[in-house]
Amino acid sequence: MKLQNAIAALMSILAIAVVQSGCEKKGTHDGKQKPDAHHHHTAPHGGALVVLGKEFAHLEFVLEESTGKLTGYVLDSEAEKPVRLTQNTIELKLNRLKSGQSITLQLKAAANVLTGETEGDTSQYEGQSDVLKGMTEFHAQIASIAVKGQHFTKVDFDFPEGNEGEHGEHHEH
Repeated sequence: MKLQNAIAALMSILAIAVVQSGCEKKGTHDGKQKPDAHHHHTAPHGGALVVLGKEFAHLEFVLEESTGKLTGYVLDSEAEKPVRLTQNTIELKLNRLKSGQSITLQLKAAANVLTGETEGDTSQYEGQSDVLKGMTEFHAQIASIAVKGQHFTKVDFDFPEGNEGEHGEHHEH
């Protein structure tokens, strides 16, 4: 009888371990989801999230409507932690603007004394255009960005929606 109780206890422990290991960690996929299913993230600065790759990294864009200042934050796969880049600028092509024109906006690397980030080692990029003053929505394309050795080009998104539901970005090897 003791052997049966020991086996039953061991089986219970194994069953619990299997169930817990199969549980989905917050923000990750367990492999049982449909290939096109994905989860959404919360933008830490309240902006528009743009996914790079298949949840490889994110950019968050925050627009100050009154000044036309656009700030981009490079974030990890869960859109929680900053990811520092060495590139000096991120080029955006903006269209569907109220003026009917298209513009190119350079977001420049921004130093941040609080985080110790410098222009050559930062997760924050900033740019300003009078065309963006008073804007609430527009379409944009990131020309090129390299994150953790991965290159992404022609990444489309709409502001303020982002592109998390689309995953329409291009990835270069």
